[in-house]
This record gives sequence, C-alpha cells and structure tokens, in this order.
Amino acid sequence: RFSPAKRSTSWRGRYGMGPDELVILHVSRLVREKRLDTLTAALRQLTVPHRVLIVGDGPEREFVQGELPNAIFTGFLAGEDLAAAYASSDIFVFPSDSESFGNVTLEAMASGLPCVCADATGSRSLVAAGETGFLAPADDAAAFARHITTLAQGRALRAALGEAARLRAQSFSW
Repeated sequence: RFSPAKRSTSWRGRYGMGPDELVILHVSRLVREKRLDTLTAALRQLTVPHRVLIVGDGPEREFVQGELPNAIFTGFLAGEDLAAAYASSDIFVFPSDSESFGNVTLEAMASGLPCVCADATGSRSLVAAGETGFLAPADDAAAFARHITTLAQGRALRAALGEAARLRAQSFSW
C-alpha cells in the first residue's frame, strides 16, 4: 500500500499545497506522549520555506494548531488517502520516544521519505542514521530542526535517503 508511486499533485492541491512546495509530514495520534512539544518547537525554528502536514487527531490537536497555525490538519486518514499523504510529502518527522515499533515510520520509509525521528527504541530499529534519515534526542527540538533543515536544503540528499529508506522498508515483513 505504501509507495512513492502514490505521490499525487492533485492530492496535494486538494489541501492547498503546490507541486513544488517542500512538505514536512507528521502522522500520529495527537497525544502528549508523541512529543508534540518537540515537534512544534522544531518546526517553529525552521527558516527554510516549507509546509507542515499533520495527519491524525486527538486531545492535543488544539495545542498543535495553536503552535503551528499555518499547518494543514487532515484529521485521521486511512487507506489510499493515507498512502497519498505519505507519498505526497517530502520529509517525515516523528519525535516520539514511546514507540516499541514505529509503524508510521516504516510506512513513511516505504513511501520513500527520509525520516527525522527520536533516537529511541522504536525509531532506532528502523532509521539508519545518515543512511535513511536522522535521529535526534526526543527532547532536542534544535537537533530536529537542524536535521530537517539539512534535508530541506538538499534535494539530492532527500532523494538518496528516501530511496534508501524505501529499500530498507522492503526488508521488513509481517
């Protein structure tokens, strides 16, 4: 289901994102344990042009909307819409350190996205630092912002890490 082939200019347009805009994606239940404080602080530090896409819902949605008023919130997505959200984005960010296994990270990788994730058990077992994305301490928004900026400024680096992420994701099975 998750593949770079699901990238869609029309899907992006439906949410007001242009075909050439850099889209930074976060997918999760919007709850405190996903380290939404780190996510929002990191994204607020960015000085590179970008759009933020938040997929998911939960009790902390109002907090995230207050911190990122220009972000696009889709609410909960499933099936082909979720696959299109991943594939139509450019960078995946996931600072949660409470995952035992990060399905959303694996879905992002399968979609060809370089990932910036918490250096924690769930993400560390998926993301090969410097090869498929970057890892940062879950409470270090500045480190997340630096890694996101590195990817935002390097189209070739994004492509290389995204392809490596896709290949790594294919090595996992049920």
